[in-house]
Amino acid sequence: MNNIADVVVKAEMLEERGEYRKAERLYKKALVMQEKAVGEDHPELADYLYNLGMIQCALDKNTDAERVLNRLLTLLQDDTTERDYDAQEIHLLIDSIVNGSEDEEEISELQAATA
Repeated sequence: MNNIADVVVKAEMLEERGEYRKAERLYKKALVMQEKAVGEDHPELADYLYNLGMIQCALDKNTDAERVLNRLLTLLQDDTTERDYDAQEIHLLIDSIVNGSEDEEEISELQAATA
């Protein structure tokens, strides 16, 4: 799979099947591929960071998810592209990670709101 779109499609398929660890690897691969294509601070990375951050949340990799989502927020500050998620929703998700929210329903609602 040398095409970024193919990697993302495969990752999404794995995610839908609940194979989150495999999906995470492919989301990371897609991010690296896109970084090589556009640079490390390009707004086109937002969706790749979002996908990776969400799968890391699902895997309870909170430190990794927080780092990735904060990077996403940095990109969103300067990006005017309309997306299915916004900075406020990402802030809420990061807050739930940082504050160690024990309420799985609350985290699921936040993830659904940002999906």
